[in-house]
Amino acid sequence: MSRGTQLPRLPWELTDAIIDHLESDSRALGVCGMVCSEWLKRSRHYIFSTVQLWPWRVRDFVHLANSKTSTIPFHVHRIELDDSRVRKQSTENIQFCDTLSLLQLPCITSGVKSMSIRNVDWTAFSPTEQNHARERLAKFQHLNRLEFDNVVFHDLREVVRILHSFPLIKYLKTDVNFMKYREHAVASAVTLRLPASLKCVEVGPSDDAIPVVLSCISACAANAGNAEPHVERLSIRGIKVDHLPHVRHTIRKAGSYLHRLTLGLDNLPLEAIEKEDLSALKFSRLVHLRHLIIEGLQLSPKSGILKSTLPRLLSRLESPFLQLIELDFVFATGKSRGDLATDLEQLDWQQLQRVLMELHFFGLRRVAMKIRCQKGSNENATPGLEDGLRRAMQRTRMAFKDLDGRGVLDLSFVQC
Repeated sequence: MSRGTQLPRLPWELTDAIIDHLESDSRALGVCGMVCSEWLKRSRHYIFSTVQLWPWRVRDFVHLANSKTSTIPFHVHRIELDDSRVRKQSTENIQFCDTLSLLQLPCITSGVKSMSIRNVDWTAFSPTEQNHARERLAKFQHLNRLEFDNVVFHDLREVVRILHSFPLIKYLKTDVNFMKYREHAVASAVTLRLPASLKCVEVGPSDDAIPVVLSCISACAANAGNAEPHVERLSIRGIKVDHLPHVRHTIRKAGSYLHRLTLGLDNLPLEAIEKEDLSALKFSRLVHLRHLIIEGLQLSPKSGILKSTLPRLLSRLESPFLQLIELDFVFATGKSRGDLATDLEQLDWQQLQRVLMELHFFGLRRVAMKIRCQKGSNENATPGLEDGLRRAMQRTRMAFKDLDGRGVLDLSFVQC
């Protein structure tokens, strides 16, 4: 090769696409970062985009971030804090309040947009410490996503105070518990106002969060005008029997503003679903709904959830904007060596198909159905069971041949 010949080079668009494809492979990203300075910038964007600041890591990270030659903090967009991730017999474990104090560096606070706080007892702090913690959190002025996982508060007021510290907040996750009795926590929640910028709320699965947070959302919707901003995406997981009245009330009050609704019934027994009658939920209020997800629907050959409960519930949808319905079923058999395929074929899908076809006629674009099959505790996966599930899938797809023929149905089976 002559001295003037240039080595072949890939265009930056292609190398960026390759690095983007490796976003979840930290080892490969580390290798890419050693190629050249341009690859290093792109790789660091993914390697350090999320930083898990467990108590024994905080001091080293702050020392690195405070270095004049370090460029890593400018790539950090999400911070995860977990007070339970301590190292035994370590002197480097930093408590939550002290962690927030150490993170008060402009290079950190200016770039972080998402924060997760886990396993923290806020009630263990004195009133002065709570004020200091809230003031330090407020330094993250670009934060738009805040997640609380297993965090204990006195009531919802402190959560709302924290939210109002962030002018750009859009997403809130509340897997929280409250020290006050539920009646008192709900009574104070209905007097609170959520930030106008908040668009997405994920509630649960903690038992306290669902009634308290939903009461606040319902009160905000009832007291606000149609022209004011509202929560548009609501996810409720871990719904139990005593939560259903709160869910029903929230849909009645705030349903006309919702674009996406997720209902997780994983902890709700089949008998309770049929007794409470899910069709009593005011789905007719969801006039702007685009995406509906219902998880944890328990199937049984003897249950009426396919013949009556679910069809009646979905038939009340009147949104002209509806694009997608996702239904997640759990099919459990008590037989230690039961034939899942045979049991699945006994289910009557015709009423559900009829309702879904009607919704498709009025604009529904896609239906995604997942059936999670639970084997008996003593039954091992065998090739015969796999073949039986495939036959059941084919038989089930025949029941939905109209939806499937129109390219609307996405059906999948999962063994768990």
